[in-house]
Amino acid sequence: MKQALKRTLKPAVEPLRRARDQVATRGSGRDCPLCGWAGGRFLPQGKPPKVRQDARCPKCGSLERHRLAYVLLCDRLAGDQVTLHSSPEPAVTRWLRSISRSYLSIDLDGSLAMRAMDLTRLDLPDASQTLVYCSHVLEHIPDDRSAMNEIRRVLQPGGVAAIQVPIRGPETDEDLTVTDPDERRARYRQFDHVRFYGLDISARLSAAGFAVETLDAADLPEELVERQALSLRSTQQVFLCTAV
Repeated sequence: MKQALKRTLKPAVEPLRRARDQVATRGSGRDCPLCGWAGGRFLPQGKPPKVRQDARCPKCGSLERHRLAYVLLCDRLAGDQVTLHSSPEPAVTRWLRSISRSYLSIDLDGSLAMRAMDLTRLDLPDASQTLVYCSHVLEHIPDDRSAMNEIRRVLQPGGVAAIQVPIRGPETDEDLTVTDPDERRARYRQFDHVRFYGLDISARLSAAGFAVETLDAADLPEELVERQALSLRSTQQVFLCTAV
């Protein structure tokens, strides 16, 4: 009943929401590198009590981590890629398609992507991809090393994986015996996270056969970071991993 009521009300509510968003974001000082939107501020993201102000693009829906990845990677990723996109995020899908001659999105839930596939058991040939894009996925996977090994297996030598995960401190906090959703939420911020990575994730990626370059928001001009709202406390890095 509630879902049916929401579907009935949506056409009437949508114009009001757009008008509200236009008022909330008018002005200057912000722009989105992914879609070209410009305005006074980005929209809030999240639900109370965890609401981030100045976070979501009102046009393409990109968040800080999407815009950061684009800014850090757009000059490093050539066109004509054969791309595998894990748990696809619409905000970056258009960009990834634009640099790809072949694009495939995957997710455990096939309704959310082009194919249903497990990142720890990829149904793809060896050395078949040139780019794997995997953002905020590995922290959900208990056997993350198998996922990293699979990403390396399907990449051609010299191919790259762009990896983003939430980071807290230098060392990873992980205890796979923690299964209670409330305990996971308290320890890892989400009930479906199984760890909170540290910067030592680079060692795990190296062990899977990658040369790892850590790209950081701190290396960007402060004015750019502010204007495009690129800084998210837990996601300041992109790990650019080259298959060796």
